[in-house]
Amino acid sequence: MEPATAALIARTAIAAGTNKKVWTGIASVLAALCLPVILAVMCYISIASGGTEHNRATVHLAFDGGEAPDGMPADYQAYVRQMQESFAELDAILDDIDGMTEGELCDRYLVKSVFYSLYFGADRVRLETDDYKKFADCFVDYEERTQNAEQEDRTVTLEKYTVAVAIGDKTKIFQKLASDYGVTATYEQQSNAVNVWYVAKYDTAAPTEGDEFSDWSGWNGAGDIPVYDLPANGNGSDIVQLALSRLGHPYSQALRGTGNYVDCSYLTLWCYRQIGISLPGTAAEQGRYMVEHNLTVAKESLQPGDLVFWSHKPNGRYMNITHVGIYAGDGMVVDASYSKGKVVYRPLFDNDKQVLYGRPQ
Repeated sequence: MEPATAALIARTAIAAGTNKKVWTGIASVLAALCLPVILAVMCYISIASGGTEHNRATVHLAFDGGEAPDGMPADYQAYVRQMQESFAELDAILDDIDGMTEGELCDRYLVKSVFYSLYFGADRVRLETDDYKKFADCFVDYEERTQNAEQEDRTVTLEKYTVAVAIGDKTKIFQKLASDYGVTATYEQQSNAVNVWYVAKYDTAAPTEGDEFSDWSGWNGAGDIPVYDLPANGNGSDIVQLALSRLGHPYSQALRGTGNYVDCSYLTLWCYRQIGISLPGTAAEQGRYMVEHNLTVAKESLQPGDLVFWSHKPNGRYMNITHVGIYAGDGMVVDASYSKGKVVYRPLFDNDKQVLYGRPQ
């Protein structure tokens, strides 16, 4: 393997990789495999990953056009070219759909990001024009409307016509992909699609935590988790008081832990740290910790200090958990709210999005 090619693959993997599980797996085979093979494995990991772990340069190359650099492996270049060709097919279909649209046009970045998540890295994307049409139709609803039409004799009659209405709810889009297009996207593919969308459209990583994602209004990530009759947490009231002491403190994932900045998982981590209980650093991993250590409770058994976990969208993390708060009793919760921009005390919300309840011991 040429040094320039090896270096490119390594940079691709490094740009893609912050996932601890991925790096742990790679480390476990370092002793057994030679460097060129490992670099190739890294390259294909970067192809499959989404969001902040995705190769941003490759995403922009597929979406924005241009030639792949000479040092890029031939099969990698082929994947990019296939995606560019498929995007051209989709653009032609979307041009026709735009001509039938009244109001907001279909988000082409979203259409292409979902396609990218489903097909990038395939040996060959074999779709006919009708297949591209069926795929694109999953992002709009067609409605029959009427309008006044003036005839040659100057009389006015009602005329029926069809319009395309862009779908904003991502849950509905993936449901239509399954029912109308025949492809059921996994939660990981759904998460990757949104990650690619953020990279392609906004050149930034998609948020993985938050208490409100309106474009997933139909989402319900609830799972079947065993619950336990745990003893009361003797520190529950102290936990609530610690959480309340941070009311109004500003929300920031990037700045959490500096000054007064917190996000949802840092608030719970900080409160429990004060009484000597260590929790993982993200909402999803805190949820995993509750399950793996048999610390889950039923909703009807909630007590002050317990943790409540929500899933507002697929994010590729454990149980697709996106948010965590501290139950304060009497149907109230204290949480660092992304949508409010600060720590708040409010009624327990989004009952249909609550997926887990835990009592750290």
